[in-house]
Amino acid sequence: MLTAAPRALISRPDANTDFVHFESGHVHPVALTPDGTMLLVVNTPDARLSVFDLTGAFPQRIAEIPVGLEPVSVAARSATEAWVVNQLSDDVSVVDLTTMHVRATIRTGDEPHDVVFAGAPLRAFVSVGEEDAIKVYDPANLAAPPQVIAIPGRQPRALARSSDGNSVHAAILFAGNRTTSLSEAEAGDSLPPPNPPKSPSLPAAPKVGLIVKQDAQGNWRDESGKLWNSKVRYSLHEADVVRIDANTRVITRVVGDLAAVNLGLDVDPVSGTLATTGHEARNAVRFEPNLRGRNIDTRIALVPPTGPATQALLNPHVNYSVTPGPQSERDSALGMPTGVAWSPDGQRLYVTALSNDQMGVLSSSGAVLARVRTVQGPTGVVADAARGRIYVVGRHRNELQTLSAASLGSLAIAPIGHDPTPDDIVNGRRKFYGGFTSGHGEHSCASCHLFGDMDNLAWDLGDPQGVMEDMPPGMLDPFLTPFHPMKGPMTTQSLRGLPGTGVLHWRGDRADLQAFNGAFVGLLGRATVLPDSQMSAFADFVMPLRYPPNPRQNLDRTMPDALAGRPSARRGQTFFMNTPVDGGQTCNFCHTVPTGTNGQMINRTALLEAQDMKIPQLRNMYKKTGFRDSIGSVNKRGFGFIHSGAADNLFEFLKFPGFTFAPGAPGNDQRRDMEAFMLAFDTGLAPAVGAQVTFMSPAGGESARLDTLLARADAGDCEVIAKGRAAGMPRGWRYAGAGQWEGDLLAEGARTTAQVRATAGAGSELTVTGVPLGSGVRMGLDRDRDGYRDGDELVAGSDPGNPASTPANVGVASGQRLASGLRAVRPNPFRSTAEVEFALSRDSEVDLTVHDLMGREVRSLIRGRTLAAGSHRLGWDGREQRGAAVAAGVYFIRLRTPDETSTRIVVRIP
Repeated sequence: MLTAAPRALISRPDANTDFVHFESGHVHPVALTPDGTMLLVVNTPDARLSVFDLTGAFPQRIAEIPVGLEPVSVAARSATEAWVVNQLSDDVSVVDLTTMHVRATIRTGDEPHDVVFAGAPLRAFVSVGEEDAIKVYDPANLAAPPQVIAIPGRQPRALARSSDGNSVHAAILFAGNRTTSLSEAEAGDSLPPPNPPKSPSLPAAPKVGLIVKQDAQGNWRDESGKLWNSKVRYSLHEADVVRIDANTRVITRVVGDLAAVNLGLDVDPVSGTLATTGHEARNAVRFEPNLRGRNIDTRIALVPPTGPATQALLNPHVNYSVTPGPQSERDSALGMPTGVAWSPDGQRLYVTALSNDQMGVLSSSGAVLARVRTVQGPTGVVADAARGRIYVVGRHRNELQTLSAASLGSLAIAPIGHDPTPDDIVNGRRKFYGGFTSGHGEHSCASCHLFGDMDNLAWDLGDPQGVMEDMPPGMLDPFLTPFHPMKGPMTTQSLRGLPGTGVLHWRGDRADLQAFNGAFVGLLGRATVLPDSQMSAFADFVMPLRYPPNPRQNLDRTMPDALAGRPSARRGQTFFMNTPVDGGQTCNFCHTVPTGTNGQMINRTALLEAQDMKIPQLRNMYKKTGFRDSIGSVNKRGFGFIHSGAADNLFEFLKFPGFTFAPGAPGNDQRRDMEAFMLAFDTGLAPAVGAQVTFMSPAGGESARLDTLLARADAGDCEVIAKGRAAGMPRGWRYAGAGQWEGDLLAEGARTTAQVRATAGAGSELTVTGVPLGSGVRMGLDRDRDGYRDGDELVAGSDPGNPASTPANVGVASGQRLASGLRAVRPNPFRSTAEVEFALSRDSEVDLTVHDLMGREVRSLIRGRTLAAGSHRLGWDGREQRGAAVAAGVYFIRLRTPDETSTRIVVRIP
């Protein structure tokens, strides 16, 4: 059924075979339509938008609409149209809320995060993270190219519009905190003395770099206050939030020094004050003992329309001088504040704490007034003034919670929709984000490894009181030496794509994830390490994490080429694989494809470094650009490449004396080609995965893009599915190869590409999507894995998004036969008359009504009549209240009793 149930709708595979784990971070996962009748919620793991009807006592799910891969945000342009931001698909799905169907797809560029509507005439503003841009679209002319607003920060993320619609605000995800790394050579022998002092049992520390910070006057200082301006001759943008005039599309204000990482954003509809939540990193502090239990501060910043911003800690009750803190302190913590929403009257702020399964209720000045328990992993929140409700999205188990705005008590919990996430990932997610893994409750691994990735900062987590560690087994280099605990600045590494890459950390000083258990005590401040069972669950969450496709590759997975004299990734690939550059060996000898590492370590002498290092993988080089170590440069970030982040670009790195390139200009051309290739290095996921194209007619659309997707499916890069409508009914197809498709109606048989495209038309647009290998059947034909195809389930009256409801046992939900509620609608689809079957567990007053996709009542079949307990059947002749036949399309049968409300979909065909 499409009605809410008291538990998640799940169907877990025993092995991770048809689900790829991306863990894209929610931005604005929930939104109200302007008329307040519907609530829109992204179902990220199932790549759908769930639509909830709000006209009843509690939200009732009435539609689940396939969109792109990894939807993270949704916004309603009107009561009839929503835009869904698909982070992995790099596009926006434009959804018609009357037909409950995607009518268009807009390609935005790599990793879009959010969308808002503002300005006159109305425009759509989309934040495009990896392009550091806001792109502005005309909703009335989707074919028109967007206006691009360059943002002076790394990855614009959350957006918010002013109440008058004249301003758009953007929060910068990786705003940084004015810190950068000096290289070992730049730092020399002038580092501040270690605090605590170095243990006399340790040998001399290796020469390492140093993290320095730019103060408000533009001076660069270390933690002791020493000036380093002679070594750092560039500056950093300090942009945390930017304000854009929605009509002129010009940046009118930049606000900085709010946080190193900005997550949530909302605007007070009354005063116009902007609220943003995030983390301030304390990475300018050297050494793990000094950071134990407090490596970040969790903040909220309030930015008025004019005047300075104010900041407040979200955990002012924490006493950081005592680590770990008492249980009561940890129970009250608010960590990883991804969602924030103002109350409609501007008197309250609601902040979701992903790490703590709580929502903070704050005053308009940012003071924490209350902490409210929520569903697990809350990521988004929205306030409903008309009903006095607050809606919270729970990421961990794909749930929607309804709270009373007056009492803050929980009123209802419903599944957002079907959740295909494997149990191991669901169970491990809490260990990854959970504040219980830290000494004060606000920290977790996710604090720095944001959504399984990185924070774009460097940290010096050495320990002058530590001990030497032996090199890991299995290393071939005979000149490796033990690891010194004073290791210097190291950039945060991604947790994605770890299998097959060998030992971990830049220095290779951790054999596996289990070896990180000590960090929960030494860095996060926990009293004890995690039990083995929890550490195993943590690993089960981390190890399947995957990189998205590299946006610098062509859609067909080839490398971009260029004429001589311009960088060519294709020539760079040939050079990388075939040309000896290091002691007679090719680049591929050490940086072995497909991961970019052979898992081995190289001794410090060969590296011309002070420490041995692991050969790192190369699959996320493209995410480290944007830093220039040159006089007068103004940078968006303070860290670049290599372990310390002190190398600003790969071209300069490739001038390493140990590499052999051609002399002079030809050698520089080789380096430019190599740089282009490394920035386009394959991530292990083909660019066709997530790529979409929507056809509005059989002949219209981008046929060449479709041809490429099908060719990549034939080549084994991806699978391809199609979602559309036929005869008013949602349909799905999966490309089976050789030009043939299978549909979600088993009796339909095979279809050609032309036949599938022939279903496209106005109101029945067809969207074709590249999906990961192994997921085509689940995403295209049988989403709940129950063995029955989705179309066959709709026809039979069972729910294709609930594995406990099948054509063989229609009326089963949550694993048990319903004692009371709608059982079936037959036939479905129907032409003349549909029979509605329902059951009552006791004598009850009943309303049985028919509604269209807008939630409007079309026909009352029973109104306020008391019926006896037992089974009942009633026919609907396909006519509205006045007797006229209703149009072909999707309708909803709703049963209301004093005990519950239940809904079933029914399709009338011509």
